[in-house]
Amino acid sequence: MNSTIKDITYTRMYLLLSALAKNLLGTFNCIYLYKQGFSVIEVAIWILITYIGYMIFQPILLKYGHKFSNKVLLLVSFVFFISTYIELAFYLDSLFSLILNAILYTCYNSIFWNVRHNLEFTTLNDKKIGRKVGILLIISQISEITAAMISAVILDNFSIVPLVIISSILMFISLIIIFPIDEKRKKKPSGSIIAYFKTVPKITLFHLALREASTVMTAFFPLYLYIYVSNTYSFAGLANFFLGLASMIFTYFLSKRIDDKRESYLLLCTVLICLIYLLKINITTEFVLVIVFIEGFIKQFFNVVNNNNYYLLGQKLDRLTYICGNECFINIARVSITLIGLFLTGSIPKLMYFCIGLLVLSGFVPFKTKK
Repeated sequence: MNSTIKDITYTRMYLLLSALAKNLLGTFNCIYLYKQGFSVIEVAIWILITYIGYMIFQPILLKYGHKFSNKVLLLVSFVFFISTYIELAFYLDSLFSLILNAILYTCYNSIFWNVRHNLEFTTLNDKKIGRKVGILLIISQISEITAAMISAVILDNFSIVPLVIISSILMFISLIIIFPIDEKRKKKPSGSIIAYFKTVPKITLFHLALREASTVMTAFFPLYLYIYVSNTYSFAGLANFFLGLASMIFTYFLSKRIDDKRESYLLLCTVLICLIYLLKINITTEFVLVIVFIEGFIKQFFNVVNNNNYYLLGQKLDRLTYICGNECFINIARVSITLIGLFLTGSIPKLMYFCIGLLVLSGFVPFKTKK
């Protein structure tokens, strides 16, 4: 097997297994915390600390991450991964332990996503990236569907401990897979995070900030389903299954056609996703599953367009500078949206409406790759 093809194959296997391990425990974090007796505001504090943590750790990774190989960084991430979920399973009994868990989670997740984006960029080195982005998205969707169903069944019938064991084993296997990959020595980043803000057009930054309303909605929606529709993990897992299945179908047919007209799709996909979100939060019966299935098609339309833009823009800057700068900026946006949307409106449904309003606005703000 050609060494380049081998490396890409191993990379995709790593992405699938590590995402599966991560999603087994991460899909229902908010529901688990709520069931442990924490209030909605305390769960929101956990989410906010993770967002703030990314803003703190990304500059550190930019300054020192190039000194270590991806393999070393993933080993460190694995240690934090184990620590996060051991603490979650056995020592989560106070607000202090909740904050500690959020910090541990942020440490592992910051390193994980930094390396993951780095690996993804190695397979996306030309402008015709739509098909390749589609492959990466399908890998993520397979892991999300599988993880949601498995974790829902286990959490409804057992405890979180079996999930911790299964996830840890899968994450360890993914590390074994990544080690045979030939890794080039990293170059020292040629710019600071300030270079990111100088390079990315201001109108694009505004678009990116508004678009993060979708991420905030995704973070809170499993908890919304649990509180307002059906208080089981299985129902949230079933919703995730329908969403992922439709997303995979849509990704397969759209990703290969998106390269030439991505900008013309931006407003259309934003309007459609906002309409489906409005339907979703106004239906409090099991019929919401039908809406979620339709959402899978439309949301993936939204994701494919935006992910193509993300990787294209990333070719304008040093890779590590772009990844760290982007992570810092979008998490500033997430913190702002969560604080304004939740702490001023006071409830998850009102937060959803606030996020939908921001998404509608994002559809009218262009995404430009050049100043």
